[in-house]
Amino acid sequence: AFCACGSARDCGWVLDEDAPRWPTVCMFRKQVLRSPETTAFPGARGKQSFEFNGGSGTHVDAPAHFIPGGRTIDQLRPEELVGVPLAVIDIEATCIRNADHALSEEEVLSDEQRHGAILLGSLVCVRTGWAKRYLAGRAAIADRRRLS
Repeated sequence: AFCACGSARDCGWVLDEDAPRWPTVCMFRKQVLRSPETTAFPGARGKQSFEFNGGSGTHVDAPAHFIPGGRTIDQLRPEELVGVPLAVIDIEATCIRNADHALSEEEVLSDEQRHGAILLGSLVCVRTGWAKRYLAGRAAIADRRRLS
């Protein structure tokens, strides 16, 4: 569906072998299975296989990721995510002090006191500051790969 809300912005990050990841999950792996150079006409083609953790790269965590019985990603409808009011709750300062911080109800209520009530049907996003760590992590992984 077309978004008549004005504009859209790509907030995605590159997903490749240098992409940061949680230390407990597999790295992004790409394997070229076939390429036009290694296959013959008329079936010449490129074919690749990928392995990566489901939480890799830019993604959406469905309510079920955090809430027992919450909806899974396949239960979210596109119209719930696009063309709806957006509320951004900024907890970056707290996450700098505590990387494992989880948004609290008190922080939501405090944000509403400062910025007004979150409208029913809003897409609520949380600014944690982890995007800044992505670039540093990407550089560190690339350095480790070059040194190995």
